[in-house]
Amino acid sequence: MSELHNQVVAWMRSRPDITASGLSAHTTLGKSTVNNYLNGRQPETERIRSEMARVMLLIKQGDILQPGGGRALVLTEEHAETVGRVVMRSQFYETETVRRIAQILEYCRDQATIGVVTGNYGCGKTEAVNAWRRGAGRTTEAIIFEFSIFSSSNIISFIQELAEGLGLPSACGTSYAVKIFRAIVNRLREHPSLLLFDQAEMARPNVLQAIRQIHDRTRAEGVGVVLLAAPVLLAHLEKSRAEDLGAVSSRIGVWASLEGVTRNEMASILKAEGIVNVDEAAFDLWWKATGRSMRRLIAAIDLVKARHAGKRITEKTVEGIAGNLWGMTVHDREAA
Repeated sequence: MSELHNQVVAWMRSRPDITASGLSAHTTLGKSTVNNYLNGRQPETERIRSEMARVMLLIKQGDILQPGGGRALVLTEEHAETVGRVVMRSQFYETETVRRIAQILEYCRDQATIGVVTGNYGCGKTEAVNAWRRGAGRTTEAIIFEFSIFSSSNIISFIQELAEGLGLPSACGTSYAVKIFRAIVNRLREHPSLLLFDQAEMARPNVLQAIRQIHDRTRAEGVGVVLLAAPVLLAHLEKSRAEDLGAVSSRIGVWASLEGVTRNEMASILKAEGIVNVDEAAFDLWWKATGRSMRRLIAAIDLVKARHAGKRITEKTVEGIAGNLWGMTVHDREAA
């Protein structure tokens, strides 16, 4: 088997909490294909190689399937200096990503349509939604649903969790699912809301179909839907499961593909945070290391403030930051 296959298998052994199904949720591959690949029964085609390499990179960057589900500060012997208390900022930065997401939310609310927002992990989708709800969207009835490993793959779990989010009883068991589904539809007809589904790339076709059916039955009353997802959702809709998801993709009224933090935005944010003494080469390296991720940029800024306040930021400084932050990698400069 290939070196990539060995890396994936070794990682899976280190994470007994992750199944083939959980791994496949972040790819365009079926869980049986991933399971057979892990067991050595599936030839490594170009598509499989591409998907698994992409997922392993996301795992290495800390964007998906993190242990414990949160960011971690990793201190090695090489960077064993004492780290001061991380600064908590009150400043929120209105980037192009934030403005674009606000436009999509308002369009889906006003037009009662389905919208999709895709962007790489950490680009700021969730924070942008929260900012909109605190500001222009504070008078909009909105329900935010974040997919879990259960609700993304099990239609019963999804219906139950959505019902709970709407304040409805959610009795367990398949026999109750139809009644719960009807109760959800009736509640939304009586109280139209904007439904926001976060991490929608994890959702299986039958779950996305349920969302589509709920929208079909409530759109006349003004219910809009927004799917917030990683870019892989586009591949799900266009390639791997076109027959299953054709009804969903045909209902999409607006789609926004986000790039994350721009170079100029990063420069402005650093200036606003008081980090102005940065070598040009260090800024280039820092920019590449963030991968346009607002999450990684803010984490790096916090660490700079804690350890390098007032000091000149060099390439060595950036390499030290990357060594201390989970998921931040300084790539080979020539390759970058």
